[in-house]
Amino acid sequence: MIKLANIWICSLEDIGVTFLTFLEQSTDVFFAVDDREITSLVKAGRDTLKPHHTILDGSSVKEPLIVPYRELDNSQISVCSTHLGAVPAQPWRGIKVWVCEVGPNSERAKKLAIDLFLSTNSSIQVIDIEDHKNVERDQWITMALAHIVAAALRSSDFSLNQFDSYSTLNAELLTLPIGRTLGQGTRVPSEVLFNQPRKLDFLATLKDGISQFEQALADREVLQQLMQKNIDFHNNPVGFIESIFKKAGIIGARNANLRMHRLSFRITDDKPGILRHLLDPFYVEGTNLTAIDSMPGSISKEEREKGINPDNIVDFDIGIDPETIDAEKERRIKRRLVELGCTVNE
Repeated sequence: MIKLANIWICSLEDIGVTFLTFLEQSTDVFFAVDDREITSLVKAGRDTLKPHHTILDGSSVKEPLIVPYRELDNSQISVCSTHLGAVPAQPWRGIKVWVCEVGPNSERAKKLAIDLFLSTNSSIQVIDIEDHKNVERDQWITMALAHIVAAALRSSDFSLNQFDSYSTLNAELLTLPIGRTLGQGTRVPSEVLFNQPRKLDFLATLKDGISQFEQALADREVLQQLMQKNIDFHNNPVGFIESIFKKAGIIGARNANLRMHRLSFRITDDKPGILRHLLDPFYVEGTNLTAIDSMPGSISKEEREKGINPDNIVDFDIGIDPETIDAEKERRIKRRLVELGCTVNE
């Protein structure tokens, strides 16, 4: 059982009741299961659901839910479907959340969904549930390609670790989505891939792309023509490829700078202006910083028990020019960071 803002989220096991009993005793329901289980539960509870109910869900696949949800909407029941764009273990600050309107009666459920995700500092995108098919296409293709490449590497007895060890910048960047997909385990990815009603259509487009590429490999000029077609198509809107190329280069430069010499630490009291104080030890020691990277940190059980606000937890990675730091300087910097309240990774 967890609490977000003023909303308690619990399982039926937490409260020890059957689903229908829960519906009779509740006004707001959030289905935290896949689309097939949601469809089954909605069918089972159809006679119990009334206009005072508000229905939300977090399923990755929405298409099978459109018809039953719109039937609920026609019965004056407020329904809104949501999708968090990262695994729940990921800190949610700035992560995309799609809030999907179902019909004319979605407003009450939509407001509840927005309140829920505003409390986690998520980036909320309001769309019609019909448009969620584009999110599903992106997610399906990404996960399928990740496992296809992972399987190809396994077949050649070439591990992802080896792939990354010998990687150019492009290969290093390719390692990231493969590693993140594999890191999600099997439950959610298999739900996304297996439950997708259009999975065979999506797979056919991948096969077609491989077929075009295979044919082009026989002639370098044909290969370049295929590449140019891809560039021209994906550069619309004008300049998109250039902007992605630059963004990927920034990520690559960040990784390269951290690879040279890295110092990592964590704070639990983020506030305006704190970075200036945290960088002071590096300035005093005359180090040249090549990268400053930060992201929201995941709260530990001990931190939660102490009442620490998860929104105030930040993990920092600092890249340092190796020529401007030595063991003694690093020892003094770490000591000063601890005095400032940081937890320094060894």
